[in-house]
Amino acid sequence: MSEGRVIQSVARALKILELFERTTMDLSVTEIANQLGLSKSTAYGLINTLAQKGYLEQNPRDSRYSLGLKLLRLGGAVQRHSIIVRRAKPYMEKLVQEFSETVHLTVERNGVVVYIEKIHGERAVFVQSSVGAENPMYCTAVGKCLLAFMDEAKLGRLLKGMLPLERRAPNTITDVEELRRELQTIRERGIGIDDEEHVPGLMCIAAPIFNHSGEAVAAISVSGAKAGISSKLVGRISEKVAWSAQQISGSI
Repeated sequence: MSEGRVIQSVARALKILELFERTTMDLSVTEIANQLGLSKSTAYGLINTLAQKGYLEQNPRDSRYSLGLKLLRLGGAVQRHSIIVRRAKPYMEKLVQEFSETVHLTVERNGVVVYIEKIHGERAVFVQSSVGAENPMYCTAVGKCLLAFMDEAKLGRLLKGMLPLERRAPNTITDVEELRRELQTIRERGIGIDDEEHVPGLMCIAAPIFNHSGEAVAAISVSGAKAGISSKLVGRISEKVAWSAQQISGSI
C-alpha cells in the first residue's frame, strides 16, 4: 500500500481502540490519555466520538470504557467477506467431522499468526484460541508453514525480529539455525507439525494455502491433545490437511 497523508485524529482514535488489545480491564479517560501521551481534553473528545458511534462503551457506574459491540459486528463482516474464509470453511468443516478436533485458519500479519476462522471439534476443550487472537510463528505449525514459504528477505527480517526465540513448551525450537532446518523440511513435505512446541500437551498439524501467484497467504491446521493423536493418526491428518489446503489454494 502506498504511503500518504495520515490524519492525526483518525490515527489517535485507532490507537485508543488498539489499547484494549493489551488489557482485559476497562480504561478511564485519564488512563487512556496517559498511555498515549495525549491531553485529557483531546483524549476525551476522541473517546466520546468513538462511544457515540458504538466503538466504545461506557460503564455508567464508574465512567470507564470498554470496546463496543460495533467492533464485534465489523469483525463478523470481515469473516463473511474474506474470500479465504469462504473458500476454506467447507473443508474445515469436513476435517472437524472426520477427526473431531479443532480446525484453525490463519494468516500472517506483522510477524505473528492471526486466527481468522476456527471450528470447534468434539474434543475441543483442550484448545484455547479465538478468532482475532495472535500467536508466535516460530513455535506454531501454522506459523512455521507460513515462514517456510516466504521469500528469503522477508523471512530473514521476521526471524531477526523474533530473536531470542522464547521457550514456551517442552519442544520449542530456540535455535534459529535449527528452525531454518525445520522450515526446509516443511518445504519438502508440505506439512508443518507443532509437537508440544507452543503449548504443553498440544499437537497441531498444518499446511500452507497458496494464491494464484504461488504466495503462501494462509495456513490451515488440525489441533488437539497429543495424547489423543496416535502416530498413525498423524499420517492420516497430514494427508487430509494437505489435500484440503491444495483444494482451497485452487479456489482462491
